[in-house]
Amino acid sequence: MNAIKLPAFVFTAFFLFFHTPSSPEAAAMDGRQAVIMFKDEVDKELLEQFSQSVDYIFQEIPAASITVSETQKKALQMSPEVESLSYDMPVQSSAQSPSYGYEKVGMKNLVPSTLTGAGVKIGVLDSGIDAKHPDLQKRVVGGTCTMDIIYGEAGCPNSYYDDAGHGTHVAGIIAANNNTFGTIGVAPSASLYAIKVLDEYGEGSTSTLIAGVEWAIKQKLNILNISITSPIYDPAMEEVMKKAYSAGILIVGAAGNTGAPVSGSDSSVEYPAKFESVIAVSSIDQYDKIDRQSSLGKEIELAAPGVKIYSTYPDSDYTTSSGTSMAAPYVSGIAALYKEKYPEMTNKQLRALLQKNAKDLGAAGRDRYFGFGLVQVDKNPVNHDIELPYTTDSKGKLTVDTSDLADRFGTYNVYREDHLVGKNETAAEWTDYASAGTINYYFHPVVNGVEDETSFTTLKAEVASPKIKDLLASKWYDRYITYLNYQGIMTGFEDGTIRPESNITRGEAAILIGKSLGLNGTARNTSFKDVTVNVSSSGYIQSLADAGITNGFTDGTFRPGQLVTRAEMAILISKAYEINTASTSQLKDITAKITGYQYINGVAAAGIAGGYEDGTFRPHTHMNRAQFATFLARAINSELR
Repeated sequence: MNAIKLPAFVFTAFFLFFHTPSSPEAAAMDGRQAVIMFKDEVDKELLEQFSQSVDYIFQEIPAASITVSETQKKALQMSPEVESLSYDMPVQSSAQSPSYGYEKVGMKNLVPSTLTGAGVKIGVLDSGIDAKHPDLQKRVVGGTCTMDIIYGEAGCPNSYYDDAGHGTHVAGIIAANNNTFGTIGVAPSASLYAIKVLDEYGEGSTSTLIAGVEWAIKQKLNILNISITSPIYDPAMEEVMKKAYSAGILIVGAAGNTGAPVSGSDSSVEYPAKFESVIAVSSIDQYDKIDRQSSLGKEIELAAPGVKIYSTYPDSDYTTSSGTSMAAPYVSGIAALYKEKYPEMTNKQLRALLQKNAKDLGAAGRDRYFGFGLVQVDKNPVNHDIELPYTTDSKGKLTVDTSDLADRFGTYNVYREDHLVGKNETAAEWTDYASAGTINYYFHPVVNGVEDETSFTTLKAEVASPKIKDLLASKWYDRYITYLNYQGIMTGFEDGTIRPESNITRGEAAILIGKSLGLNGTARNTSFKDVTVNVSSSGYIQSLADAGITNGFTDGTFRPGQLVTRAEMAILISKAYEINTASTSQLKDITAKITGYQYINGVAAAGIAGGYEDGTFRPHTHMNRAQFATFLARAINSELR
C-alpha cells in the first residue's frame, strides 16, 4: 500500500460560496428537476421507486424529466440501465446572466467588439474543472492532475475533474460560453487547461503546485491563473514561477483573503501572488470599494471584481462566490483579450499594457489597495488605423514606410520584439536588417519627449532571405549580423554558418574590421613573427598594422588565435573608426588603471558598446562573434546604435 505523503505547506483555495437553489420550487422541496436518459427504454418502475415525481416522458428519446433528491440521483446513476442523469438546465437559468463584474471591466467598450480570446491558452491552476458543464463545453481542451504526488493513484480518480467547485467557478469567470443561458466569461473563446493541484477540500501542497506549473511550462501556455494562496514563502515555488515567467507565461495570482495587514506589517499579500513574477490581484465590490477580506500591500498590481460573483459550478450548476480567487480570473480573461488583439506581444508587454490601461482607484497612482487600478479592456483602435507597408530585398534589408505614423505623431520609438532599436525617430521611412523569418515590431508615439506605451502600432514582417543556417531573425543580434552580411563584411564560414555565439579570435576580428574599412586582405608574410602567409587573416592583420590600428604585443607577436576581450574590441574599433576617447565614464569597473580605459569610455559614450545591468563593463571578458558584430555594426552605421 502506498504511503500518503504529508505536504510541508498547505495551499487552500480561499473563497466564500453563497450557494442558492435554482428556483423557489426547488428550495421548497428536497429535490431538483433533472433529465434522465436510459440506454434502451424508460424504466417507469425504477423512476417511481427512486424519484419524487415523474414530470414528463419524452417521445423521441428514451428519457424523462423527473424530480429527485441528491440521494435518489446517486441511486439512479448506479443503475446499469441509466445512460446519463443531470440536473435540468432550463430550470436553473432561463436566460444568460453575466455577473456585474463583466461590465465593470469595460466589456461594453471592447475594441474591436469581436474579441473573444480565441487562440489564447489559459491554465487554471486550481481544483480542476468540470469540462462537461454546459457553459464550459469545448472550452477545456486539456489538463492534468498532480494530486497523485500526495495520495498516490487515489489522488486523481477522475483526472482533472473538479470535485471541490472552486476551479470550475474560476473557469466560468474566464471563459463561460456566450450562449443563451447561464453566464458569460470575459474571454468565452479562450482555450482552458485544467491543472488540478487541489483536492475535494480545496487543499494541496507546494509539491502539487510546482508540478502543475511545470506542466504549464511544457504546454507553452500563454496565461496561468492561480487563485490559490499560501502564507509561507518557499524558494522552490519562487523559482518555478520565475521559470514560467521567463518562458513567456503571464501569471495572475489572487492576493489572498486575509484582510488588511496586522499592526507592524506593511503587507498581507500571500504567495505566490507576492512574487515579482506574478500579478497580484485585490478584490473590489460593485461600488469600487475594496473587499474587506482582500489582502493588501505594495505587491498589489491590479484590482478586479471579487464580491458575490456569479459563475459556473460542477454538475451543470451555478453559484455566487466571493474572494480574490474570483478577482484574479477577470484579469486573466482581460489579458487573453489583449493577447488575441496583440498576438505578437510578450508577457512583459501585456503586463505593462494592463497596468497602463487600468482605471485608477483610490490614491493617485499605484497604491496598496488597488495597485494601478481596476483592470480594463484595451479601448485603443487596432494600430490606430495606421498603415505600415514595408519592402524587403534578397539581402535582408527591410524598409518600412512610416509616413503615416510620422504625419500622425511626429516622433516615434521602434521596438523589435523586446528591444528598442529606434529612438526618437521622425523620418517617413525606417530601415532595419533581418535574416529570413518573422519579426514583430512595435512603433510607439513619443509625445513631449515621453513614450506612449499603450498607443502603439504593430507590424509583423515576413522576411524571405537571406537564409543563414544558424541565424534566427528572433535573436537580438540578428539585425547587426545581417547588416554586416549585407555589406559583405561578415559572410560566414565555408559550411554556410555564421557561428554567432562562438567566441571570436583576434584573427577573425582583424578580418571583419579590415573588410569594413576596405583594406587589402591578400594573404602575405607580415611584420609579426607568428603571422605568415599561411595564416588566413595575415593580409588584414598587416593592413591594420600599416594603418596604425594595431601594434600587436611587445614580444613581436599578434596571436591571431587568441580570443578577443571586450577591452581589445574597444581599442580596435576606436582606432579603426576614430571614435573620440574619454577620460571619465559611468562604468563602475573602468578606471585609469585599466589598459585602454579611454577607448572603452569612448565607445560607451558613443553608444557603440554598453555595460551590463550592474553598471560594469567587464573589460577582460571574452566576446562572442555576435557581440563583436553588434559593436562593429554600430560603429559603421550610427542608425543602428
